[in-house]
Amino acid sequence: MRLIRLAVSEPLPGQVMPEMATMVGPDEAAKRYRAIVVTSLRQLRWLSGSRLRIEVTPHDAYDAVKFWLLPALAPAWQQQGTFYQADGWQIDFGGEGDESFVLDARANVLCPLLSARWIQAGLVGFGESVHEVIGRSVCSREYFSAISAVTDHGTSPRTLPPLSIIRDDRDWLEALDGPLGPSLKRALEESV
Repeated sequence: MRLIRLAVSEPLPGQVMPEMATMVGPDEAAKRYRAIVVTSLRQLRWLSGSRLRIEVTPHDAYDAVKFWLLPALAPAWQQQGTFYQADGWQIDFGGEGDESFVLDARANVLCPLLSARWIQAGLVGFGESVHEVIGRSVCSREYFSAISAVTDHGTSPRTLPPLSIIRDDRDWLEALDGPLGPSLKRALEESV
């Protein structure tokens, strides 16, 4: 089982998307943030052999994020010990268990173009011929990273092609014109 960590903030106006909030206001920025997060997680549905770990900020907002996020992704969830499962997803909110994972990776939740297929393709041969996978955005921010516990210092990291990260209004408008535009618009309408 692989673990993919995603940092998610409680989507309160004035607490998320500061660059965007200066352009469109804190309420609109918070609505867009919710839409980006939901779209990004929908893109990771069916990531086989993987669990998504939502790392929440602030630390006392786990319940608030859980009660917002899970119903936005699927109508019904089953709790299986420390994680929640629905058709195509396995999600936890901190992982109190003592499970070991063959891979511990990080993904940027503001990069909705990062999909399950993209990650699967990037991780082909991981732990064997590939020991590090890095994906950086066009602005050099990381959107994905995975480093093997058994690092082979003789191999170069696999570098994934650049993907966009949504940070401000310009990025948002570009994303709306891109392939995920309809998904972002739908998630924005649902977040009202």
